[in-house]
Amino acid sequence: MSSLYLLFIYLGAVILLTLVEFFLKKFLFKRIKEKVITDGAVLVIISLILFWLGWELSSYFQKWSEREAFRNLTIFVSAVYLTRATHLITTQKRWLKLLPYSFFFIAFILSIAFIYLPNINPKLLTGLIVLKKTFIYLGALSVIYELGNSLKNETLSKTIKLTGFIVLTALMLLWELEYLEFNFKSVIGIAFLVFLTVIYTIAYSKLLPKLAQELLKELPKNDQEVVLRNSRYLLTILYLVALIEILKYFSNLSKVLNTVDNFYLLDTELVKISVGNIIDFTITASFLFSLLNIVKKLVKMTFPKERREVEGGSAEALIFNLGVLFNSVILLSTLGITWKVILPIAGTLGVGLGFGLQAIMNNYVSGFILLFSKKLKVGDIVELPSISVSTLGSSQPSVFGKVEDIGILSTIIRTNDGVEISIPNSNFISSPIVNFSLKDPYVRLKIPVGVAYSSDPLKVKEIISKTIEELPYIVRFLPKTVRFEELGDSALIFKAIFWIDIRKNIWVRNVISDFYYKVWYKLKEANVEIPFPQNDVWFRNSLKVEIEKPGGEGDKGNFRT
Repeated sequence: MSSLYLLFIYLGAVILLTLVEFFLKKFLFKRIKEKVITDGAVLVIISLILFWLGWELSSYFQKWSEREAFRNLTIFVSAVYLTRATHLITTQKRWLKLLPYSFFFIAFILSIAFIYLPNINPKLLTGLIVLKKTFIYLGALSVIYELGNSLKNETLSKTIKLTGFIVLTALMLLWELEYLEFNFKSVIGIAFLVFLTVIYTIAYSKLLPKLAQELLKELPKNDQEVVLRNSRYLLTILYLVALIEILKYFSNLSKVLNTVDNFYLLDTELVKISVGNIIDFTITASFLFSLLNIVKKLVKMTFPKERREVEGGSAEALIFNLGVLFNSVILLSTLGITWKVILPIAGTLGVGLGFGLQAIMNNYVSGFILLFSKKLKVGDIVELPSISVSTLGSSQPSVFGKVEDIGILSTIIRTNDGVEISIPNSNFISSPIVNFSLKDPYVRLKIPVGVAYSSDPLKVKEIISKTIEELPYIVRFLPKTVRFEELGDSALIFKAIFWIDIRKNIWVRNVISDFYYKVWYKLKEANVEIPFPQNDVWFRNSLKVEIEKPGGEGDKGNFRT
């Protein structure tokens, strides 16, 4: 077949697939329901078809120059379709989107010049090759920057652009130094990478937030944000691993990576640390801790809503502590530290309990004791002795608050003043703790009320009982009463006794204040006197009191005894 005939076949295929493109996108969209993914898939498929067709047709060309020129045309057309696929997820201005096409077109022209100008100066030919590779590098770099700018997360956007720049620059240098080769398989690999990037970007910016909103709506907002953030980290790690594996499979990059993996920084019988170990350690650590942060939040969803905060919070803390221990063992092994080292380290830790590590291990083990014994749970209301927070204007001998988190070494207590206090776990084992919500959240309040001796006790009891009934936060299915407590020095002392849910009414002083407000007005309305202290003073000897008349000598208006 003539060269012109083969060229017409290929151009006819390009035109036909361009016409089919619209119908194929519409057909897939009805089934996938995600426009960007369907459009990206269609463009990648067309790119692969045109590349395969062009490569097959190139074998029929008789002349080397025509065959190479046709192959370069095939690569350029495939690059245009792949670039179009990446533009589906970018928001760059139109003129900026033209940059990669321009760079790839210049690289194609330089390839043609290299083929049809074989007799020019060898240094000039070498310069053409370098220039061609440079423009391909610039085209790929502009696409990476577009992808980075399309991400709303500023931190991730900068990370993608910086990582892309470093990776592309490294690949460019390896390609220039002829350590890296691109061939027929490489273009197929690049097509897979483009499609994978499209899926990753859509999943990161659209699918994950949508799934989080639908599946995690029963969790608090803070927990939803933790799951979403770590899910994105996890997705990014999987994307990077897939990217490396595709590059290794579709090019000779595996040889380069194997050389890097086997470059040991420390090589002994006990410790073998290479550059590859450090990379594996970083990837594995990111993966394991992202997964741990997701799992510990999802576990809370297995508990009923009314028990989710307390029991779910304790299960979350337990899973996190066990996960840290499990991850640490795996990561030490990944880093290249063998069991011959890990086991002696464990023995050394045992000896270290009597020295500098004693406090750390004591708090660490105490945390597990608290979690397994269930004597303290996330959400419990506790009071601890001998801790004073005087900065806020009042000095108290103890601290009262809610357990926010049971960590590896310490527990966080949030007081009613909004202060978060970190307390070593061992304190909860060695010191007395008042737990207001160990088995249930109900606590009984006893509030004293004093009235004058002239008051009718039954009437006072009735008034206090009505006041208790009007309180909105009492636990109505538990007994409440008014007790005549004592005959005081200046008053009859009654006690209003009722139960409250401490988790719903952690501001106990506000409950007491609200009760006093109500009962004071009710007693005043019923003309029941609330007395103040009175004392009768008796003198053993008789006293004579003289009162000076106004205008007399001495002090006027004063008593004299």
